[in-house]
Amino acid sequence: MSTALETRQPQAITSPKVSAWNGMATGIYTLWLKHMRKFMGSGMEIMGTLFTPILWMLLFGLSMGSMVQNTSAMHFSISYEAYITPGIMLMTGLTAAIIGGSTLLMERINGVVKEYLVAPIPRLSVLLGTMASGLTKSMIQAIIVVILGIFLGATLVFNPLFILAGLVVVAAYSLGFVGLAAAVASQAKSTESYHALIMILNLPVLFLSNALYPLETMPVILKQLAYLNPTVYAIDATRYLFYGAPTEIGLLIDLPVLVAFMVLGVWYGFHNFQKSVANPAS
Repeated sequence: MSTALETRQPQAITSPKVSAWNGMATGIYTLWLKHMRKFMGSGMEIMGTLFTPILWMLLFGLSMGSMVQNTSAMHFSISYEAYITPGIMLMTGLTAAIIGGSTLLMERINGVVKEYLVAPIPRLSVLLGTMASGLTKSMIQAIIVVILGIFLGATLVFNPLFILAGLVVVAAYSLGFVGLAAAVASQAKSTESYHALIMILNLPVLFLSNALYPLETMPVILKQLAYLNPTVYAIDATRYLFYGAPTEIGLLIDLPVLVAFMVLGVWYGFHNFQKSVANPAS
Protein backbone atom coordinates (compact mmCIF):
# COMPACT_ATOMS: atom_id res chain seq x y z
CA MET A 1 0.00 0.00 0.00
CA SER A 2 1.56 3.21 -1.15
CA THR A 3 1.25 6.37 0.80
CA ALA A 4 0.92 9.61 -1.13
CA LEU A 5 2.75 12.43 0.49
CA GLU A 6 1.25 15.84 -0.01
CA THR A 7 3.71 18.67 -0.34
CA ARG A 8 2.35 21.85 1.12
CA GLN A 9 3.65 25.19 0.04
CA PRO A 10 4.81 27.30 2.96
CA GLN A 11 2.42 30.16 3.64
CA ALA A 12 3.70 33.64 4.12
CA ILE A 13 3.27 34.73 7.67
CA THR A 14 2.15 38.34 7.98
CA SER A 15 2.99 40.04 11.21
CA PRO A 16 -0.05 41.65 12.87
CA LYS A 17 2.12 44.70 13.47
CA VAL A 18 2.96 44.98 9.76
CA SER A 19 -0.70 44.52 8.81
CA ALA A 20 -1.73 47.26 11.23
CA TRP A 21 0.79 49.68 9.75
CA ASN A 22 -0.29 48.77 6.23
CA GLY A 23 -3.91 49.40 7.17
CA MET A 24 -2.97 52.72 8.74
CA ALA A 25 -0.99 53.86 5.69
CA THR A 26 -3.71 52.71 3.29
CA GLY A 27 -6.42 54.49 5.27
CA ILE A 28 -4.47 57.75 5.50
CA TYR A 29 -3.59 57.74 1.81
CA THR A 30 -7.11 56.84 0.68
CA LEU A 31 -8.76 59.62 2.68
CA TRP A 32 -6.04 62.12 1.74
CA LEU A 33 -6.55 61.28 -1.93
CA LYS A 34 -10.34 61.57 -1.59
CA HIS A 35 -10.13 65.03 -0.06
CA MET A 36 -7.48 66.25 -2.49
CA ARG A 37 -9.52 65.07 -5.49
CA LYS A 38 -12.50 66.94 -4.08
CA PHE A 39 -10.28 69.98 -3.62
CA MET A 40 -8.92 69.81 -7.18
CA GLY A 41 -12.46 69.52 -8.51
CA SER A 42 -13.66 72.62 -6.64
CA GLY A 43 -12.86 75.79 -8.55
CA MET A 44 -13.99 78.01 -5.68
CA GLU A 45 -11.75 76.27 -3.14
CA ILE A 46 -8.77 76.46 -5.50
CA MET A 47 -9.40 80.17 -6.04
CA GLY A 48 -9.62 80.67 -2.28
CA THR A 49 -6.35 78.79 -1.77
CA LEU A 50 -4.60 80.90 -4.40
CA PHE A 51 -6.06 84.33 -3.68
CA THR A 52 -6.14 84.29 0.12
CA PRO A 53 -2.34 84.64 0.47
CA ILE A 54 -2.27 87.13 -2.41
CA LEU A 55 -4.80 89.37 -0.66
CA TRP A 56 -2.91 89.07 2.63
CA MET A 57 0.34 90.12 0.97
CA LEU A 58 -1.18 93.01 -0.96
CA LEU A 59 -3.28 94.39 1.88
CA PHE A 60 -0.65 94.18 4.60
CA GLY A 61 2.56 94.32 2.58
CA LEU A 62 1.78 97.25 0.32
CA SER A 63 -0.77 99.09 2.46
CA MET A 64 1.05 99.00 5.80
CA GLY A 65 4.64 98.82 4.62
CA SER A 66 5.30 102.53 4.09
CA MET A 67 3.29 103.53 7.17
CA VAL A 68 5.10 101.14 9.52
CA GLN A 69 8.58 101.90 8.19
CA ASN A 70 7.99 105.62 8.77
CA THR A 71 7.14 104.97 12.41
CA SER A 72 10.15 105.82 14.53
CA ALA A 73 9.19 103.29 17.23
CA MET A 74 9.74 100.37 14.84
CA HIS A 75 13.09 99.41 13.40
CA PHE A 76 13.52 96.40 11.11
CA SER A 77 16.73 94.62 10.15
CA ILE A 78 15.01 93.39 6.96
CA SER A 79 12.43 94.90 4.62
CA TYR A 80 8.89 95.08 5.95
CA GLU A 81 7.76 92.77 3.14
CA ALA A 82 10.22 90.15 4.37
CA TYR A 83 9.23 90.88 7.96
CA ILE A 84 5.52 90.16 7.50
CA THR A 85 5.82 87.30 4.99
CA PRO A 86 6.35 84.57 7.65
CA GLY A 87 3.32 85.79 9.58
CA ILE A 88 1.14 85.81 6.47
CA MET A 89 2.45 82.37 5.56
CA LEU A 90 1.40 80.99 8.92
CA MET A 91 -1.95 82.79 8.94
CA THR A 92 -2.86 81.24 5.59
CA GLY A 93 -1.78 77.89 7.04
CA LEU A 94 -4.16 78.53 9.92
CA THR A 95 -6.95 79.20 7.42
CA ALA A 96 -6.25 75.86 5.73
CA ALA A 97 -6.39 74.17 9.14
CA ILE A 98 -9.79 75.74 9.84
CA ILE A 99 -11.11 74.52 6.48
CA GLY A 100 -9.78 71.03 7.24
CA GLY A 101 -11.66 71.03 10.54
CA SER A 102 -14.79 72.22 8.76
CA THR A 103 -14.49 69.29 6.34
CA LEU A 104 -14.30 66.83 9.24
CA LEU A 105 -17.30 68.48 10.91
CA MET A 106 -19.47 68.25 7.79
CA GLU A 107 -18.53 64.59 7.29
CA ARG A 108 -19.35 63.86 10.93
CA ILE A 109 -22.72 65.63 10.74
CA ASN A 110 -23.63 63.93 7.45
CA GLY A 111 -22.70 60.45 8.71
CA VAL A 112 -19.73 60.02 6.38
CA VAL A 113 -17.37 59.38 9.30
CA LYS A 114 -19.53 56.40 10.34
CA GLU A 115 -19.03 54.94 6.87
CA TYR A 116 -15.26 55.37 7.24
CA LEU A 117 -15.33 53.49 10.54
CA VAL A 118 -16.94 50.46 8.90
CA ALA A 119 -13.87 50.07 6.67
CA PRO A 120 -11.08 47.76 7.93
CA ILE A 121 -8.73 50.62 8.79
CA PRO A 122 -7.64 52.02 12.17
CA ARG A 123 -9.72 54.88 13.53
CA LEU A 124 -6.64 57.05 13.78
CA SER A 125 -6.17 56.86 10.00
CA VAL A 126 -9.59 58.50 9.50
CA LEU A 127 -8.43 61.55 11.43
CA LEU A 128 -4.88 61.56 10.04
CA GLY A 129 -6.11 61.31 6.45
CA THR A 130 -8.23 64.43 6.92
CA MET A 131 -5.39 66.19 8.71
CA ALA A 132 -2.95 65.25 5.94
CA SER A 133 -5.13 66.88 3.30
CA GLY A 134 -5.38 70.04 5.42
CA LEU A 135 -1.61 70.05 5.87
CA THR A 136 -1.08 69.65 2.12
CA LYS A 137 -3.27 72.67 1.37
CA SER A 138 -1.44 74.62 4.06
CA MET A 139 1.95 73.88 2.50
CA ILE A 140 0.69 74.83 -0.97
CA GLN A 141 -0.36 78.22 0.39
CA ALA A 142 2.94 78.63 2.24
CA ILE A 143 4.91 78.12 -0.97
CA ILE A 144 2.64 80.60 -2.78
CA VAL A 145 3.33 83.20 -0.07
CA VAL A 146 7.10 82.68 -0.29
CA ILE A 147 7.07 83.07 -4.09
CA LEU A 148 4.79 86.11 -3.93
CA GLY A 149 6.99 87.64 -1.24
CA ILE A 150 9.99 87.46 -3.56
CA PHE A 151 8.12 89.50 -6.19
CA LEU A 152 7.15 92.07 -3.56
CA GLY A 153 10.72 92.50 -2.33
CA ALA A 154 11.15 89.88 0.40
CA THR A 155 14.65 88.56 -0.30
CA LEU A 156 15.13 84.91 0.64
CA VAL A 157 18.25 83.47 2.20
CA PHE A 158 19.08 81.05 -0.60
CA ASN A 159 20.26 78.22 1.62
CA PRO A 160 18.44 74.97 0.70
CA LEU A 161 18.83 73.54 4.21
CA PHE A 162 17.44 76.67 5.83
CA ILE A 163 14.50 76.81 3.41
CA LEU A 164 13.74 73.12 4.01
CA ALA A 165 13.96 73.66 7.78
CA GLY A 166 11.61 76.63 7.43
CA LEU A 167 9.05 74.52 5.59
CA VAL A 168 9.30 71.86 8.32
CA VAL A 169 8.56 74.56 10.90
CA VAL A 170 5.52 75.67 8.88
CA ALA A 171 4.36 72.04 8.65
CA ALA A 172 4.72 71.48 12.42
CA TYR A 173 2.82 74.68 13.19
CA SER A 174 0.07 73.90 10.68
CA LEU A 175 -0.28 70.33 11.91
CA GLY A 176 -0.73 71.56 15.47
CA PHE A 177 -3.59 73.83 14.42
CA VAL A 178 -5.08 71.18 12.15
CA GLY A 179 -5.25 68.98 15.25
CA LEU A 180 -6.91 71.73 17.30
CA ALA A 181 -9.40 72.41 14.50
CA ALA A 182 -10.18 68.69 14.35
CA ALA A 183 -10.68 68.66 18.13
CA VAL A 184 -13.22 71.47 17.90
CA ALA A 185 -14.89 69.89 14.85
CA SER A 186 -15.22 66.57 16.69
CA GLN A 187 -17.27 68.15 19.48
CA ALA A 188 -19.10 71.02 17.76
CA LYS A 189 -22.87 70.58 17.37
CA SER A 190 -23.14 72.68 14.21
CA THR A 191 -21.08 74.63 11.69
CA GLU A 192 -22.17 77.87 13.40
CA SER A 193 -20.79 76.81 16.78
CA TYR A 194 -17.59 75.55 15.14
CA HIS A 195 -16.85 78.83 13.36
CA ALA A 196 -17.80 80.85 16.44
CA LEU A 197 -15.23 78.97 18.54
CA ILE A 198 -12.61 79.19 15.81
CA MET A 199 -13.06 82.96 15.47
CA ILE A 200 -12.42 83.34 19.20
CA LEU A 201 -9.06 81.62 18.67
CA ASN A 202 -8.29 83.26 15.34
CA LEU A 203 -8.10 86.92 16.38
CA PRO A 204 -5.62 86.62 19.28
CA VAL A 205 -3.49 84.21 17.25
CA LEU A 206 -2.89 87.02 14.74
CA PHE A 207 -2.88 90.21 16.78
CA LEU A 208 -1.27 88.77 19.90
CA SER A 209 1.84 87.85 17.94
CA ASN A 210 4.85 89.31 16.14
CA ALA A 211 3.25 88.81 12.71
CA LEU A 212 2.84 92.50 11.87
CA TYR A 213 4.98 94.29 14.47
CA PRO A 214 7.83 93.41 16.87
CA LEU A 215 7.11 92.08 20.33
CA GLU A 216 9.04 94.95 21.87
CA THR A 217 6.40 97.44 20.69
CA MET A 218 3.62 95.70 22.64
CA PRO A 219 2.45 96.74 26.11
CA VAL A 220 4.10 94.62 28.79
CA ILE A 221 0.97 92.61 29.62
CA LEU A 222 0.22 91.80 25.98
CA LYS A 223 3.85 90.90 25.40
CA GLN A 224 3.75 88.37 28.24
CA LEU A 225 0.52 86.90 26.87
CA ALA A 226 2.06 86.70 23.41
CA TYR A 227 4.61 84.18 24.69
CA LEU A 228 1.71 81.75 25.19
CA ASN A 229 0.95 81.93 21.46
CA PRO A 230 2.72 79.24 19.36
CA THR A 231 2.49 81.58 16.37
CA VAL A 232 5.13 83.80 17.97
CA TYR A 233 7.68 80.97 18.01
CA ALA A 234 6.84 79.81 14.48
CA ILE A 235 7.23 83.34 13.09
CA ASP A 236 10.47 83.89 14.98
CA ALA A 237 11.94 80.68 13.55
CA THR A 238 10.74 81.12 9.95
CA ARG A 239 11.76 84.78 9.86
CA TYR A 240 15.32 83.68 10.65
CA LEU A 241 15.39 80.58 8.44
CA PHE A 242 13.84 82.20 5.35
CA TYR A 243 15.09 85.79 5.59
CA GLY A 244 18.03 85.80 7.98
CA ALA A 245 16.43 88.17 10.49
CA PRO A 246 17.81 88.06 14.05
CA THR A 247 15.58 85.97 16.30
CA GLU A 248 13.73 87.66 19.16
CA ILE A 249 13.50 84.42 21.13
CA GLY A 250 16.01 81.91 19.71
CA LEU A 251 15.74 78.64 17.78
CA LEU A 252 16.66 76.60 20.86
CA ILE A 253 13.36 77.72 22.37
CA ASP A 254 11.30 78.07 19.17
CA LEU A 255 11.76 74.53 17.89
CA PRO A 256 10.97 72.56 21.09
CA VAL A 257 7.89 74.72 21.68
CA LEU A 258 6.63 74.03 18.14
CA VAL A 259 7.25 70.29 18.42
CA ALA A 260 5.37 70.23 21.72
CA PHE A 261 2.52 72.25 20.17
CA MET A 262 2.32 69.88 17.20
CA VAL A 263 2.22 66.76 19.40
CA LEU A 264 -0.34 68.32 21.75
CA GLY A 265 -2.55 69.47 18.86
CA VAL A 266 -2.56 66.06 17.16
CA TRP A 267 -3.15 64.27 20.47
CA TYR A 268 -6.01 66.57 21.43
CA GLY A 269 -7.58 66.17 18.00
CA PHE A 270 -7.48 62.37 18.25
CA HIS A 271 -8.69 62.44 21.86
CA ASN A 272 -11.79 64.44 20.94
CA PHE A 273 -12.31 62.42 17.77
CA GLN A 274 -12.30 59.20 19.82
CA LYS A 275 -14.85 60.69 22.21
CA SER A 276 -17.14 61.73 19.37
CA VAL A 277 -16.95 58.25 17.82
CA ALA A 278 -17.60 56.52 21.14
CA ASN A 279 -20.53 58.84 21.94
CA PRO A 280 -21.97 59.91 18.58
CA ALA A 281 -25.11 61.36 20.16
CA SER A 282 -23.21 63.63 22.55
